[in-house]
Amino acid sequence: MTGRKALAMLLGFFAVILVVNGIFLYFALSSFSGLSTENAYVKGLNFNRTLARGRTQQAAGWQVTATATQTVPGRQLVLHVRVEDRHGRPLEDLNLSGQLRRPTHQASDLALAFAAAGNGDYRAVTGAMPPGQWDLRLLAQAGDRAHDGIDYRWRKRLWLK
Repeated sequence: MTGRKALAMLLGFFAVILVVNGIFLYFALSSFSGLSTENAYVKGLNFNRTLARGRTQQAAGWQVTATATQTVPGRQLVLHVRVEDRHGRPLEDLNLSGQLRRPTHQASDLALAFAAAGNGDYRAVTGAMPPGQWDLRLLAQAGDRAHDGIDYRWRKRLWLK
């Protein structure tokens, strides 16, 4: 092997590394905004409050189940939510609200208003929803003394067909 051939191989090796790093750099800068969460500083300041709320919610032991059915495919989506206490007794008179969100982007977020259907059941009806993954986020608020003003937050991933 000659000196020129060794030099060419060495320069070629570093050229390949520079090209690959350049490609990675381009995709890193063009595909990620750098923002991983909205209002990260404020969320950090409220972290202890969030942990305390989580402990309160866990101590309450509420059980939430949710199902989504399309009554007429492509026309209407009905969400059924059932809320029970730790002993399986239905919880009535909750103010239940929520959102359907796409896990990948916020453009399709939909606010939900639930109506009490009795016996711990709550129902929300929406228009047509595109198929795919959706995150259901619920907020159940109980303002009575029996439940100590608990704000119960719950999430579930739904697959709509």
